[in-house]
Amino acid sequence: MQRKSFYLKDSSDIDKTEKMAYTISKLGSFEWVRTTMYFEDDIYKSPPGFFFRFSDGGEVYKQLEECIRSFKGSLNWSIYVSRDTKHKNYIIEPTEVYEAKSTDEFHEHYSVRKILKERYTDICEKAIEDIGPLCIHIENWFHIENASPVLPKLT
Repeated sequence: MQRKSFYLKDSSDIDKTEKMAYTISKLGSFEWVRTTMYFEDDIYKSPPGFFFRFSDGGEVYKQLEECIRSFKGSLNWSIYVSRDTKHKNYIIEPTEVYEAKSTDEFHEHYSVRKILKERYTDICEKAIEDIGPLCIHIENWFHIENASPVLPKLT
């Protein structure tokens, strides 16, 4: 059975794994998106992160950066352009994960778990707890609480 797209769901039916995709899609049309932030069946497989690119992002990325930086959750969060993609894909993830990925060690072994050591599981758990409040913060910041997702542009 094929899953129903988050674009077609009521906000109350959105899974926590897709909550960020639903929220951010209210700001513009995605050119590319990975809708789930983490693996429900193994929350420690990789730290939660949201990967996306708008069709016409422009100024909204700067506003989103300011919004995410101002969020006061269990963790600090960052948004940045991935250095590992040829397109300008943006990533929203805990700042400690971003900092770990910025190290030489990460680029040698590609293991955030090894870099973060005993903090790894705590970061995964706290990041999942932060998703709902972070989405609410974004909706309030941009006044999009009652907005609908912007559907992708047809090409």
